[in-house]
Amino acid sequence: MSFTFQLVRDDEGGPAAVVFEDSSSPGLVPVWEAAGVYDALYNSDGRMARDVSRAIAYGIDRLNENAALGGLLPPGVSMTEAIRFLDNVSRGCTIHGVARIQTR
Repeated sequence: MSFTFQLVRDDEGGPAAVVFEDSSSPGLVPVWEAAGVYDALYNSDGRMARDVSRAIAYGIDRLNENAALGGLLPPGVSMTEAIRFLDNVSRGCTIHGVARIQTR
């Protein structure tokens, strides 16, 4: 089962809207733990996007700098895919810093 990361905005009393959504392949928990982003991804429900953006950026750096982390990837998943997901989450958190995080 894949992991989905969403950013939801509640603007001006109107209905909540998903302003960002991306999902990652199953089996990446060991990679997220080693990169230091597990809590920012999985334990962030209800937090503001700006509260996790630095941790996500740090994780991207870790994945780019440490090729050995590729050994933690499940079969069929590339480091490029893992980095792409974190890049998208980082960009979403930066653009929509006041959005609330919702995961599933």
